[in-house]
Parts: sequence; structure tokens; C-alpha cells
Amino acid sequence: MKKIVFFLLGLIFSDFSQAQTFEIVDSISLEFNNEITDFQTDDFNSIYYILNFSELNKIDFKNPKRTTYSNQSILENLNTQNILQITLNSGIFNVLVLDNHLNLVQDPIQFPMDGSFLPTLTALVDNNYLWGFDPALQRLVLWNYQEKKIHRQSVILSEKTEDSYFSELIYTSQNIYLLGSTKILQFDEYANLKSIIPFQKYDQLSQSGDFIYFSLANDLFYLNLNSKEIKPISKIQDFDYFSVNKNFLFVLKNKVVYIYPLPNQD
Repeated sequence: MKKIVFFLLGLIFSDFSQAQTFEIVDSISLEFNNEITDFQTDDFNSIYYILNFSELNKIDFKNPKRTTYSNQSILENLNTQNILQITLNSGIFNVLVLDNHLNLVQDPIQFPMDGSFLPTLTALVDNNYLWGFDPALQRLVLWNYQEKKIHRQSVILSEKTEDSYFSELIYTSQNIYLLGSTKILQFDEYANLKSIIPFQKYDQLSQSGDFIYFSLANDLFYLNLNSKEIKPISKIQDFDYFSVNKNFLFVLKNKVVYIYPLPNQD
């Protein structure tokens, strides 16, 4: 692989309607031959991507070298929400936990073969617990994966929300969010339903702080989880993937990652 090149650009992307404009502050050229099937970043500004559902790659921002991980099985649902640990799914109902150097830190998390808990969405909490959503149980569950038992669970969600399909699960220190195409369910740390936030369809999604960023038809938006308002940000056409951390927006387009400061939110 050729050396990854960091260079500053002075381009300004024009915006449309009432969306904001902002400048590229840096960019990273990637070298790869296969298809990228997932893309994320972390709060250290490192970049992670999965090639062809089989190889996880990391580009360290401070020391631009590539690190890889593969276990010869399907890799998907990459999650970098935890600042020191990375999770991804391997095969059916197996969750891998890696450190931020892509070392496996424990045996894969496996769920009971009897089907008592088979989550389609998971979010790691710590070295003992994860949150998971099981569409058969229709519950949000806090699962002790060391002892392989349910520690806490929500009420049956389909009865409360009349919506049984969710596509994303986000865990923060104070809240858990289940995201669907029309609404977001917000829970407290005890799995009590706090609020139902109106939402909309999206193509890709990333979260930082009290904001959820999402794309639809190559337009970028953000949702303020406190005010419940959705607003557009600069329009970037024909990008492949995007991700956010606490400071920056990362946009992958034609094997180059463009880095922008996050726009001002109100």
C-alpha cells in the first residue's frame, strides 16, 4: 500500500437553500482494491473501514499507518461508540470486542442457542454488559454476557409504540436510543421509556453528543435530540460514506476521506 498522504485543502463547498457551508480542513487518501462495506471514526480521529465484509482496517491519525484484523468470517455492524473498544458482528449472533489497536480482547460474545435472547442490535456497555434489542421479545435488554443472563429489560415495545422495526441502537452514559424510520425511542439507564422523538427515513447515520447526523439521497442533516429539530448541513454530493466524532465530520468519496469541522448547532 502506498503511503497515506495528509494534505490541507482550501476548497469551500457551496450549499443550497438554508444549509450551512464549511471548509475542508484536511484529507486522507486511502489505497484499497475491494469494496468498502462499513466506515466509522473514533474520537482520536482514527478511521476504520471494513473491506468486502471480511477485513477491518484502521488508519491512525497521528501515525498514518494501516492496521488490519480478519477472522475469516463475515464482519459487519462496526461500532466505535466506546472510545477504547470496538465492536462488530461476526457471522450470526456473534459480537467481537477489539481494543483500538484491533486486538481481540476476549472470546467472541455468543448468545444462547435456545433462542431465549437473540438480539439483532447491540451496544457494548462495559466488560460485563451490553444492551440489545431482540425483535422476537420486542424488548430492549441489558444482557450480562459473562453470566449469559438478562439483567434488566424494557416493557414490550410494540404495544407502546405500534412500531416493531428498528435499525440502529445507540448507547450513551445516560440514555439508550432505538432508531426506526419514523421515530426514535429514548430510554433511561433502567430501560424506562423517556420519550418518543419523531424521525424520518435515512441512508446512513452517525451520532455525537446530543446530535444524530444522517444522510438521505446525498443530503446531510442533523437532529437535535433535545429540541427534536432536524436541520440540513452543507450538501456534499455523491459521497460513499460519512461518520462523525466529537469534533469533525469525515466524508469518504472516491477513496479520499475529507475532514470538516462539525457545523455550528443550535
